[in-house]
Amino acid sequence: MRRTLVAVCAFVAVMALPGTGWAQMAHSGNSGKTNLHVSTALVVGDRTLKPGDYTFQCVEIDGKHFLVVKSIDDGEITRVPCEPETLTAKVPISDFRTISHDGRQYLTAVRIKGEDVAHRLIPKAAE
Repeated sequence: MRRTLVAVCAFVAVMALPGTGWAQMAHSGNSGKTNLHVSTALVVGDRTLKPGDYTFQCVEIDGKHFLVVKSIDDGEITRVPCEPETLTAKVPISDFRTISHDGRQYLTAVRIKGEDVAHRLIPKAAE
């Protein structure tokens, strides 16, 4: 009985390892890209996006994560530090989260369809 219990525990441990490794890999490297429409002025880092269509992607540079925002016409507009936050489920539709302060909208996070992370912007005070 003891051998069976040890064998079962070993099997469960081995089966759990690949899942853990995969979950960690979801946080490294570059995320997918998503195109989102901004309908009102939106502050991203130290830049203000005008209404229009933009591409958002989290990229890893020297072990740090940055949210890169590009426009179709002007290319890269801004690159701001971000950190991936694990979610409990995959994102069904790409979206972004904002807060309102002093009459302006500030980007706080981007969630990309199919990923299980939210790319949260790091406030300037925390950099």
